[in-house]
Amino acid sequence: MAELCILFADIADSTALFEKHGDTAAREAIASVLDVLLQKAEVHQGELVKTIGDEIMCVFPQANHAMLASVDMQNAVSGNFVLGNHPISIRVGFHFGKVIEEQGDVFGDAVNVAARMTGYAKRGQIITNSATFKDCHLPPMLDQRSLGKTKVKGKLLAVEIIEVLWQQDISQITRVTSALDIKAPATQREMTVKICGHTHTMTEQSPTKTIGRGIDNDLQTQVLMASRLHAEIQYSGGNFKYTDMSTNGSWVKQGQSDPIRIHRDSMVLQGEGVVAFGEADFSDPEQLLCYCIKK
Repeated sequence: MAELCILFADIADSTALFEKHGDTAAREAIASVLDVLLQKAEVHQGELVKTIGDEIMCVFPQANHAMLASVDMQNAVSGNFVLGNHPISIRVGFHFGKVIEEQGDVFGDAVNVAARMTGYAKRGQIITNSATFKDCHLPPMLDQRSLGKTKVKGKLLAVEIIEVLWQQDISQITRVTSALDIKAPATQREMTVKICGHTHTMTEQSPTKTIGRGIDNDLQTQVLMASRLHAEIQYSGGNFKYTDMSTNGSWVKQGQSDPIRIHRDSMVLQGEGVVAFGEADFSDPEQLLCYCIKK
């Protein structure tokens, strides 16, 4: 096994580009951004592993290389790419650890953690964790901040999430309470989740469940449109939050309301409902995730 830093960088809210400007224009804009991201990666000894739709996956010899590349990526894209009146932004996440290299691809727990770091990032953010960041050296005038701790699958202890503040002027940044901060909930809540005929219960004692086609997920689906690591449900601050980390997105239907599509974003689940993976097909209950939240 080798030790590498895995970095994911993707286009934030890329679905809106396709919806507003059509497939051809959106694809051309995304391709232009991904080309720039790859150029910045290569400057810092990064190598492209693969492109996944609106996302690139790269590996670096050390965490500091990935951190410097991610700062260059954000600076290169921010304010420089616009499609119509839609500014294009990116999200970046990285993690250093042991990987298995096989036929030009990399696998292992470190890859999964890197994907989760990207899943936590919002537009314009660079996210890593304290274990990876300890080997990074920020350039002058840049800073970092802790977004609290959260439970990550495969890790016994909660992981401290770090945001790299890549903007040179950070004087206007306000410290807000992060959704990742672990706090004692005001009320004890419980959620029952049913998927592929199996029922699971989530509480404060079992705060995180991963969902996807990969066998290492807590909740496994066989839907072909689902990603290997598709999404995560996390209990935090008295709420159950669904975070999509997939290629094709998720459709969430709560109660009698219309389905809502989320892609590389999060939403708080309420009451009871169902989630469809990759497309808004609710016809087969065995292909859905059904949930019910109780106080």
